[in-house]
Amino acid sequence: MRRLFTVIAAFCALMAGAALMQLKLAVQDQADKVAALADQIHNDEESLRILEAEWAYLTSPHALQEQSIEFLALMPPTPKQVLGSASDIPLRRSGEVVDGEHSVLLPTSQPQEKDADEKKKDEKQKEKAL
Repeated sequence: MRRLFTVIAAFCALMAGAALMQLKLAVQDQADKVAALADQIHNDEESLRILEAEWAYLTSPHALQEQSIEFLALMPPTPKQVLGSASDIPLRRSGEVVDGEHSVLLPTSQPQEKDADEKKKDEKQKEKAL
């Protein structure tokens, strides 16, 4: 009876040891996954910091001005091109016609009625656009 009890106790001890070893390996595997995720998060945060710094540089006024000069051939306005106030903006010439209510052009200095031929042309152009 003692021998049977010893064999059962040894078998239970071996099974508990095997289960403990399996649990240890599973915990280590999960710890490795957590460490890999932490490294990936750190790398992503570092990449974000680099991208934000690059964005800040590329959208700075100095960099935008240099890019506009290089690629668009835009130059800073000359003193003659700068207006002192909004009242200095000239009105649209009286012969120019604008369709639509949302025009970016200013109103004419004198309102002018369209004659019948111009109205027909405008209607045909609107029909073609649709």
